[in-house]
Amino acid sequence: MSTKSKYNDRIFVSPYCYHEDVVKTYRANGEPGINDATLREGEQTPGVVFKPEEKVKIASMLDSIGIDYIEAGFPASSTADKEAVKRIVRLGLNAKICGFSRAVKSDIDAVIDCDCDCIVLSFPPSDIHIRYKLRMTREEYLRRAVEAVEYAKSHGLFIIYSAEDSTRAELSWLKHVFNEIVAAGVDRVRIVDTLGCITPTAMRFLVEQIRASVPAPVEVHCHNDHGLALANTLMAYEAGATVFSTSVLGLGERAGIAPTEEVILALHNLYGVDKYITENLASLCEEVARAAKLHIWPLKPVIGDNVFTHVSGIHQDGVLKNPIVYESFPPEMVGRRRKFLLSKVSGRAAVRAKLKEYGIELSDEEVNELTNFMKDLSVNRKSAFTDEEFLEIVRQFLSSRGRHL
Repeated sequence: MSTKSKYNDRIFVSPYCYHEDVVKTYRANGEPGINDATLREGEQTPGVVFKPEEKVKIASMLDSIGIDYIEAGFPASSTADKEAVKRIVRLGLNAKICGFSRAVKSDIDAVIDCDCDCIVLSFPPSDIHIRYKLRMTREEYLRRAVEAVEYAKSHGLFIIYSAEDSTRAELSWLKHVFNEIVAAGVDRVRIVDTLGCITPTAMRFLVEQIRASVPAPVEVHCHNDHGLALANTLMAYEAGATVFSTSVLGLGERAGIAPTEEVILALHNLYGVDKYITENLASLCEEVARAAKLHIWPLKPVIGDNVFTHVSGIHQDGVLKNPIVYESFPPEMVGRRRKFLLSKVSGRAAVRAKLKEYGIELSDEEVNELTNFMKDLSVNRKSAFTDEEFLEIVRQFLSSRGRHL
């Protein structure tokens, strides 16, 4: 590993990630940053609404992890959202606080009134949006874009130009738009894969093209409609993008966007980016899930219950001998702990470990017999045994031999 993380000697990812012929293909320019949009994009998840106090708590937790930018909301959308953004600004966090806005003066004024550090100015340059949604010409679009940028810049805002649907925009036109708005005062351009419809290879091509022709840093905002949000985000990093728009648990419109926790862990373990407090990821995800009234999928990468839960006897035996056999990073690194579940596919090693956990001593022969007894009981089950059920099995086993737990 190339990081200075305290977990270096316990992270065992593929060595090919750090092979010199792989690393030399990266075009990253500077330390990457996260622009977390949970409080704005996350509320576009069907059925999700955060209370103001929940937004404040989530913002504080994001800051404790070291998130660089927090897209705190869309102030012009409602009085409640505007007040929530103001409360977050008043927290005095280390993260830069961004307000979302369309290319509309009243939207920009709402962000200014919140005293945000920066503005995410969203205006779609694709011909599909210009023709069917905005109903204007390219010339009208560019004039309005420049006017909006100049107005925001005149009020001292750091401007992130969010080019909605830019992955479906014609390339020469997109370059032209970006160059014009950068000249007008934009600080960072955001490539937005609004429909989650670009491949990683195409994302690399697009980011490289923009970096080569536009004198501004590149941010990406990747949706997950084809399950490629994380892959496209990482490919954008390899191609030179330096900021990544994400949301906790991948919350967002339709299939959501790149999950904050997955991007952070991938950057850390696979690319050697050691700048975020990974131990707080599980508690952050749990808080967002609670506020969103959602359950975390057990198979959810990074923080799902199953990620560090071992069931197979082969896997349990390997982990008991050395965790790196079946874990490429330790559970405490993301605020989780290792668990063994016992079922018909579990072996003696796991049974022995579970007995040791409860201070129960049995001979090797008894462990073998208990394991077989447990397997017989599990034939018609569709789930593993809970610890309480396992202890009851131990009681039954010992009772059949005239002993007591």
